[in-house]
Amino acid sequence: MKRESFGSVSLVRQGDHKFYSLTLPSELLAETCFVVDREKDPIDGFQRLLDEKRAKEIANYIDSGLGTIPSSIVLSAQDDCDLIYDARKKSISFEKLRNAFLIIDGQHRVFGFMHATKAFRVPVIIYAGLSKRDETRLFIDINSKQVGVPPELLLDIKKLAEYENNTEEYLREVFDIFTDEPDSCLYKKLSPASKAKGKLTRSTFNTAVKPLIKIFGGKSESEVYGILNSYLLSFDEAILLKHDLHDLMFNTTFFKAICGFFPVVASKVKDRFGAIYSADHFYHFLEPVGSTIRKNKLRPSGAAYKPLVKNLEECLKEDFQL
Repeated sequence: MKRESFGSVSLVRQGDHKFYSLTLPSELLAETCFVVDREKDPIDGFQRLLDEKRAKEIANYIDSGLGTIPSSIVLSAQDDCDLIYDARKKSISFEKLRNAFLIIDGQHRVFGFMHATKAFRVPVIIYAGLSKRDETRLFIDINSKQVGVPPELLLDIKKLAEYENNTEEYLREVFDIFTDEPDSCLYKKLSPASKAKGKLTRSTFNTAVKPLIKIFGGKSESEVYGILNSYLLSFDEAILLKHDLHDLMFNTTFFKAICGFFPVVASKVKDRFGAIYSADHFYHFLEPVGSTIRKNKLRPSGAAYKPLVKNLEECLKEDFQL
């Protein structure tokens, strides 16, 4: 067995625990770290099942040379590795074993290192002398007390990071027009970076509108806004206001249903009036639906929006004998 030694180690004490803070080579972590997942070991395992796709994405990110992973991997030194701390030299040493360190937090990063071709130094936190109970409690504390960044915020700042793809950029610009234009059906009812009661987030908007992009072909963002806004205004007047359900427009599930119903209505408008998607032309098809559909058929039940689309489509077929 080979014994490894590393300097520039900080000993940190927090409450009843102590740990060592340092950096280790990524290839060494790949060779000495392991996990015990709950599915493979229902008695002692506590880690989630490894997502190989995510690990490979991290490897590709590392190999691109464009990224950096500054957050620390949290490890628990196992007894067999015989970890020793030298206070005078500010160093630690341990036996290089296959199962020297149990991963408490960061398993996908470590397994990403295994797939990566590039090597670099990685910040690590190493606990020593933990019992199985301590390791499990530490895992719970880390994963329950850390609050992830909301996906709405990540999506909203992608432009700043220059991470947007073409579709995301297109949808962002359409969303921003709906946000800024006073005649927008969604004016003051959109929340770009966080969830807010009674408002639609950027992520909800993108999920609902993205499937419609292919219908619009090469239309500009302002043209798409004009068409969608005319449709939403007509839907509100012809159906929601008629049943005193205006606020459903800003319900996440129902907004997806409204957008899911759009292709059917747009197709009928095109067949009847040509590609002139005005509010009056949408209203021509939506008004009979509003008169026919029962109020209870418009109320969402859970997060499923497709049943709502089906209810709307059935009324449209009945009204126009399609």
